[in-house]
Amino acid sequence: MSKQLVRIQLASTTDQFVLFQKLLSHDIEVYRVYSTEDSLFFSIQKKDLKQFRKIRKTMKLPVKLKDETTSGTISIYSYSIIGVIFFFIIPLIFAQFIWKVNIDSYTPESNIMITEQLKEMKIKERMLISSLPSEQEIRQKLLLKHKEFSWIHFTQSGSTLTVTPMLAPVTNEREVKNAPPSHLIAKRSGVITDFELVKGVRAVEKNTSVKKGDILVNGFVTQGDKRIITSAEGKVYASYWIELNFELPRKVTIIKPTTREVLIQKKTDDKNYFWKEIAMPRFLQPYFKAGYVQGSEVVSYDLNEESVKHLVRPLLFQKIMNELPIGTQILEDKVLQMSIENDKVKGKILLLINENIATPQVIPQGDDT
Repeated sequence: MSKQLVRIQLASTTDQFVLFQKLLSHDIEVYRVYSTEDSLFFSIQKKDLKQFRKIRKTMKLPVKLKDETTSGTISIYSYSIIGVIFFFIIPLIFAQFIWKVNIDSYTPESNIMITEQLKEMKIKERMLISSLPSEQEIRQKLLLKHKEFSWIHFTQSGSTLTVTPMLAPVTNEREVKNAPPSHLIAKRSGVITDFELVKGVRAVEKNTSVKKGDILVNGFVTQGDKRIITSAEGKVYASYWIELNFELPRKVTIIKPTTREVLIQKKTDDKNYFWKEIAMPRFLQPYFKAGYVQGSEVVSYDLNEESVKHLVRPLLFQKIMNELPIGTQILEDKVLQMSIENDKVKGKILLLINENIATPQVIPQGDDT
């Protein structure tokens, strides 16, 4: 049960030593003693008020009384408790939200496309972190829609989500002229996810499992009982799982990108090393060139399970992408096994790959009837 207090206000000229000595001799407990330039303040319990009045008369003290029980005021101690609660609770609440979404892409156009795609997936600023879909789900939806990317890396630092897409290697497709009519068949097993056809008729539908050698796109059209050879051309994308082993030195050194700066310099015959060139005004072009320069720093790391997950995976996947066919995408990954032995990090990883599995197969001469 809380104490019922009365606040006492006396003149600062009061003999405080004599006053508190008398209060102590009458067993009157004193609370919240403080003073200002003009006044002395303290509180006593209501039950001691009768004894205090006797002391006041004896010392002939002018006094002001205030009932703190009904004043509706909050004590300094209560303010401290409330302050501590807000100090811990408010950051905890704010930490449950994504406050910033960064797109670290190569071009403004890619930033806009990915931002719009994320909005369609209801991923935006000021959303609950618990409502955020898994990385694998976001990556699959983005990669299946944007074939120009080979992999997408996600980094969450506090309340900031950073999305970093990796561009797929540029394909230099050669146009084959006067090639014999052909079907498109599967060069490996997988589940069909998408078609990009120039000509031909689909022989299978999306989300269908196919085996190596199955016809994916027919190189003919049928009109009644007549079959007209047209040939098939295009791409058919399918997903499949592969299992890979990896081995890395425990201590790795990487070149980490830092800030990008604008550099303007005199035009020479030297080769440009700009990350991205900036178009100069026409009258300055014969004399100057400008562009963004990507800064970098060399950083060394001792690998462990956490650093493999957040640091090495992007580098490992970039190496894998260089070894897989051009246009391949990594939709999902699962680390099956990892161990650190003799200053080596060894592991096994399962990857869900999406690539164009279509390859031409010449239509036999007897099929054009």
